[in-house]
Amino acid sequence: MRLLSACSVVLPILVLACSQSTPAPGSRPDFAAEEKAIREADARWLKAAQARDAAGEAAIFASDGVAYREHVDPLIGPAAFQTWGAKVYGENPRQTTAWTTESIHIADSGDLAIETGEYHTTGIGANGEREDKGRFVTVWKKVDGEWKVAHDIGSTTMPEAPPEKK
Repeated sequence: MRLLSACSVVLPILVLACSQSTPAPGSRPDFAAEEKAIREADARWLKAAQARDAAGEAAIFASDGVAYREHVDPLIGPAAFQTWGAKVYGENPRQTTAWTTESIHIADSGDLAIETGEYHTTGIGANGEREDKGRFVTVWKKVDGEWKVAHDIGSTTMPEAPPEKK
């Protein structure tokens, strides 16, 4: 199943879960402060990605955080993400990535959030000859007062490359 198809099933469930969360009695999250904290964590992640720092990227993930990438099994936990990232950077010496956030929706409980946006990766391949553009959904959760990635799903919007001629 393509990731986009999985996203179309998973995303509505996550949105529903966020909308049904309720804050603890007598407390109300400061949504502006929570969104700012998520954007700061996301900026640290992007800075690590642009520095090709797989360990820095992995540090953004919760201990049970999962990344879904095309053509690989789910990456569960920071160590799996770091190993995969280091491999990708090694195989793609010119790769650079950027992304933009379109929206952040924070659950009423203030401990779960969904971020959506677009990414653009260039310099893919040994000679940097390919690029990829796509969309992402990131589910953030608060762990010991800090926002961490619980799930990250990226899916290309690029047309599939034609088969190589022999």
